[in-house]
Amino acid sequence: MTPTKGKKSIKDKNKKKAASGSAPAAESLQTLEKNRIDHEELLEFAVALANRLQSCGAETYRVEDTITRIIEAYGYEKVDVFVIPNCIIAGLETEDGDVETKVRRLKSSDTMLDGIEKYSALCRKVCFERPSVKEARRLMYETDASVCHYGKFIYYLGAFLIGAGFGIFFGGGWLEMLSAGISCAATAAALSFMGRLNTNAFFKSFVCSFILAFIANLCGAIGICRNTDIATIGALMILVPGFLFTNSMRDIIYGDTMSGVNRLVQVLMIAAALVFGTSAAVSLSRQFFIVSSTILPFEHPLYIQCFAGMIGTLGFVLFFNMHGKGMPLALLGSIISWFVCSICMRLGLSEPIAYLIAAAASSFYAEIMARVRKFPATSYLLSALVPLIPGAGIYYTTDFIRQGMTAEAWAKGSATAAIAGAVAVGVLLSSTVFRMWGVYKKSRLSK
Repeated sequence: MTPTKGKKSIKDKNKKKAASGSAPAAESLQTLEKNRIDHEELLEFAVALANRLQSCGAETYRVEDTITRIIEAYGYEKVDVFVIPNCIIAGLETEDGDVETKVRRLKSSDTMLDGIEKYSALCRKVCFERPSVKEARRLMYETDASVCHYGKFIYYLGAFLIGAGFGIFFGGGWLEMLSAGISCAATAAALSFMGRLNTNAFFKSFVCSFILAFIANLCGAIGICRNTDIATIGALMILVPGFLFTNSMRDIIYGDTMSGVNRLVQVLMIAAALVFGTSAAVSLSRQFFIVSSTILPFEHPLYIQCFAGMIGTLGFVLFFNMHGKGMPLALLGSIISWFVCSICMRLGLSEPIAYLIAAAASSFYAEIMARVRKFPATSYLLSALVPLIPGAGIYYTTDFIRQGMTAEAWAKGSATAAIAGAVAVGVLLSSTVFRMWGVYKKSRLSK
């Protein structure tokens, strides 16, 4: 009997050991489960914040950098992020080898400069203070509520100023300014209506360019303006995808090839829609009433051009919901860009070279302002680039296509594309230098 008792006692001891060891094991499992949930929450927060930036029109590299910075700020180094204009894929690998992945699809986006500034500021705050994920999410909801949206009056005022400013900028008089402003405001109403219906970009651009050109020609027929071409060019600035093209080139050169190609395809589709819409409106209007351009474009003094470009830029600043003390600095950037471009052309430089130098100066100014005010360079860069958008080149290309003048259309289209490409390259020259300097400073601090 004694051996039997000994065997039982050994089994009892083993059970007690197992029981005593099960508590730490269970506790460690609970800890791992808690950590896993924390990883999920952290990644979910980072992707949610990046998605908000993307919906406001932020660049691809900024969206990717937001996720990477937040994850690394909380001590995790193995992060993979892939972003294209309508999708975010992000993965986080823990020290235990667990991998969390989040996918977020973007259904719609718009250029919201105030949103880009505030969400970027939140990213910096979270990375510096490293609050709990729950607290960070609360701050994000507060930021959602603080993003400012102008009312309808300011929205239409901004659209009117875009047309009015560039009606003068491209050589028009007071009548052309008024006609372009009216056409632009009507286009803004159409954009707002079709935006609520989630209309695709091609159809939206086609309809809006048709409305824009038809109203401009109608103004010419009833005597409100004397040069319908100038009025149409000034109003067309609200639809020209100049920013989208610049961002596509930046993405391609930065190595975000899929994102850049995606944006470039959108640019080509919108450009084609503008060609069809404008040509259809001009052809139809000239079937119903007689339209003639009775004056040639004025050669305004440089200070008038800079002032008119600034007024048009103010319209874009309001249209894209920029707020705060940075607005005057953004308008100053538009004056600098056109002043530099005009001086370069007066010195005998070719148009593409002049636009390249002006874009580089604009990008340099935007990067300096971003570091001085601790805000993203996007707001200052977009504002500074507004006068460099080749709206006239796009309009005359479409007009040559409408008239069947293939050789002239090809020549004008090639020249316009060269200017747009020069602007993109000029932006990249300055922004790449600042980006390299930032990486260099970061590498020195990590040593």
